[in-house]
Amino acid sequence: RGGAIPTYIRIFLSSSAVALPDARLRFLMTTALPSLLSSVSLSLSCSALSLSRSSAVLAAVTTSGNHHARFFSSAASAAAGEPETSLESRVPKVPHSLGECHVDAADAQHLRLPFDENRNPLTIVLPNRRFSQPPMAMKADKISRILADAEAVENISGGGMAAPGTKVAIVSAPFRRDHAYGMPNLEALVQLDELTNTLHVCPSLFRPETTLLATEVTIAERQQGSSESVDFDVDATPLSLVDVLMQHSPDVRMKLITPTQPNEPMSAPVHAASTDRVLMVAPTCFQVNAEASADNTFMPKDGVATDEIKDTVLREFSRLHNVITNELCVDVELFTHDGYHGTPDAVFPNNWFSTHLPLDENGNGVIALYPMKCPNRRREVRTDMLNHVKRLCGPDAKLVDVRKMSWPEDGACFAAAPQEGLPFLEGTGSIVMDRGAGVAYVSLSKRADAGLANQWRDAVNKAARTEIVRRVVPFKSFDSSGGLIYHTNVMMMVGSTYAIVCLEAIHDMAERSAVENQLAADGKEVVAITKEQMACMAGNALELQHGLYGVPYVIMSTQARESLDADQVSVLERHVAGIAHADIRTLETLGGGSVRCTIAELFL
Repeated sequence: RGGAIPTYIRIFLSSSAVALPDARLRFLMTTALPSLLSSVSLSLSCSALSLSRSSAVLAAVTTSGNHHARFFSSAASAAAGEPETSLESRVPKVPHSLGECHVDAADAQHLRLPFDENRNPLTIVLPNRRFSQPPMAMKADKISRILADAEAVENISGGGMAAPGTKVAIVSAPFRRDHAYGMPNLEALVQLDELTNTLHVCPSLFRPETTLLATEVTIAERQQGSSESVDFDVDATPLSLVDVLMQHSPDVRMKLITPTQPNEPMSAPVHAASTDRVLMVAPTCFQVNAEASADNTFMPKDGVATDEIKDTVLREFSRLHNVITNELCVDVELFTHDGYHGTPDAVFPNNWFSTHLPLDENGNGVIALYPMKCPNRRREVRTDMLNHVKRLCGPDAKLVDVRKMSWPEDGACFAAAPQEGLPFLEGTGSIVMDRGAGVAYVSLSKRADAGLANQWRDAVNKAARTEIVRRVVPFKSFDSSGGLIYHTNVMMMVGSTYAIVCLEAIHDMAERSAVENQLAADGKEVVAITKEQMACMAGNALELQHGLYGVPYVIMSTQARESLDADQVSVLERHVAGIAHADIRTLETLGGGSVRCTIAELFL
């Protein structure tokens, strides 16, 4: 926050990878770990920290600015020494077109940004020729000529006065005159809106294959009228242009330049459609949920989670957690679960609660609790987790318990409700929200009732004292075998300016048109996926805000990312800064859910 890069500390232990003698383990846990964490404020859940040589343990401690570190423990994932998976390591690079963001002219380009934290101007310079060496290896007179060609400093070639402290960022890579992408057009890549204090940045600048590197040059003081070359201090470390912009203006909000849609949104969103703070539950006591497999065709009917499979699921979760925290800098409230909880599907917390901000700035935030069909999933509503969410959302947040609408028995606990004959609604599994437009998409099934969805809409709007949900769009969707899709979020997701939807899964043409028309009315560009891609969990994606840059990324599983074709990727990359992914195939196969299901968004 405020330009400070969050720090993440992660400690992995796994006897499956490293055999630790009992004495070594006792030393590590009684001496080394407490010493490391002595200066960190920890919050412990009700689950006691329990360790054994046969258990895989993750201590994930997140510190960011003035935020307290968070560690909700009993155990979580990954084997020591396992290499982390980067965003693009498993997926072939897809050539990304910069569209109109290039020029053919040979003239140098420059863009002046008038302020930083010290009110010094920054000039970005794109020379009219590419250099084989970085600016730090150039002589001062060559840098002077580059600046003069781009008019980066007034009268520099005529011996005028260059303001001391003036910063210049010279772009040096990766674009060349013969590059397939052509010369980038700075004015199309970076635009400053001084009225709203917003930098509009092309999504291409956030991706490794199309980023621009820049070297900062600071102009030193010299005498008025001197004919000598201007003195420069050259930064030895080239940075991405995005990082240069962040360092120059840490208080300026970044926003992506996205395509103009034929239909403008019905109303401008009051708050962002995505968040940079989430809650997750590590699968420390994962089991295949036989109760859930009855109507979840994305999981096996008779699957078994052996100890080896449990370790694999933990390692997969660790990779996902690493991508979310380290690569997207998203704050994660991390909990775990134990055998006594009796919650085999606890890794999917988005089904039992959701948080919402009102479309009107004067309204209240809302926490909603949901009635789930499977009895063992109802136990996922834990007092420690719910109290923590309440603390995060603040005293003004209102609680809406949809369970009481499903089974309005006075004084009865919903855990005892029957599994059949009641209406159910399973959080953001059943409800896919377009939060900016206030539209809820609901694919009807045994786990998603239309009448209960409308009651939920009315209840959250009443609690917020204004609108959170303007409209519910119900429909039915079917998988390749003709069965009802159990959760809406496996066949569609909605981002800020785009949506991923398996339209062919909606067999009723009137219902399909209703979904398409609503998305078009709200200015969303649709990426239509097939049923085969849906089976690879391409629809089970989520938009998250980058915790440092504040721009949207979409995150999905590696299996889902690999299923997308080049055209679909190209459309997504026009709307997001990147497509993050992690390989969680075992969890997807045996759990019946993917990346989006593991993430409960926190809108505070």
